[in-house]
Amino acid sequence: MLRIEGLRFSWGEDFHFTYDLSVASGEILAVQGPSGVGKTTLLELIAGFQTPTAGNLTWDDKDLVPLPPWQRPVTTVFQADNLFSHLSCLDNVLIGLGREERPTPALHKYIDEYFTQLGLEGLQSRMPSQISGGQQQRVALVRALIRARPILLLDESFSALDWDMRKECFDALKAVVASHEMAALLVSHDTRDAEYLGCRELRLATD
Repeated sequence: MLRIEGLRFSWGEDFHFTYDLSVASGEILAVQGPSGVGKTTLLELIAGFQTPTAGNLTWDDKDLVPLPPWQRPVTTVFQADNLFSHLSCLDNVLIGLGREERPTPALHKYIDEYFTQLGLEGLQSRMPSQISGGQQQRVALVRALIRARPILLLDESFSALDWDMRKECFDALKAVVASHEMAALLVSHDTRDAEYLGCRELRLATD
C-alpha cells in the first residue's frame, strides 16, 4: 500500500501543499481539483522529482523519501508522451524495460497484445512522427504498463484522446492495475474518468 501522511511541499513561505492519502494495491485513485491545487506536485513528490519539507511517504512500509527517482518503484506517464523521436514505437516501448538483451518472442507477443488492445495494431515499426498525438500517448501508456512497477502515476495522460478511445485505455488500465496489484493515481480534470473507472476520488484544495 502507498501511504502518504502529512506530506508537505512549500513554494516560498506563503504557499504550500499538504497531503494525506493512501492507495491500496490493485486500486486506482482519481486525483481531481482546479488548476493550482497541487495535483501534479503530488505526483512529482511520489516520483521523487520534488522533495517534501515534512511528512511520510511509504510503499509497503518502506520509506521512499530518501530514494532518488530511479530507485523508486514508480512509473510516470505525463501529459506529453515523451517518446524518443529516433526510435520506432516498438523500440520506445522496449527501452522502458531497461533491457539490453534481445527481446524474446513471448515479450513481443505480450507487447503486441497491448498494441492491439489500445488500437495501435500494426504501428510497432512506425516512428513517432508518423503517428498522431493520441497514438503517441497510447504508445507511452504501453511502455508504462509493461514495466509493471507497483506504483503507476498518470498526469493528464489521456487528455489527447477522444472519449471512446479513452474508455478503451481505461479498460486496459483497470485490467493491468488489478492483475499486477499496482497502486495507480490518475490526475484528471474530467469528472467522467473516475465515474467510468468506478474508483475513489480525491479532490484537492489549497490550504
